[in-house]
Amino acid sequence: MTMHFLYDTDWWISAATALAAASIPAFLKPVKAFHLLLATALWAAAVLRIAVIQGALAALTGGGITLLWGILLMLFSLLFTGLRRMANQRYR
Repeated sequence: MTMHFLYDTDWWISAATALAAASIPAFLKPVKAFHLLLATALWAAAVLRIAVIQGALAALTGGGITLLWGILLMLFSLLFTGLRRMANQRYR
């Protein structure tokens, strides 16, 4: 199996859209259900677009990479927020 979709501009645009959608929750201070639902819908639409245009392998690759990026970014965001809170509580 070759990954010819990596040479397609549509895949990169859809993957960038999914990446941006997966990054949205990490940048929101209060994570509200509506914003999380909106980001999830945008991510799912981008991955579905990849699946329709390029196929299942391209959708799995794009969806997996962007989902992993979103989870890691959210974990880093929570880690740094926790570190900042600990420093603020220490010097009160």
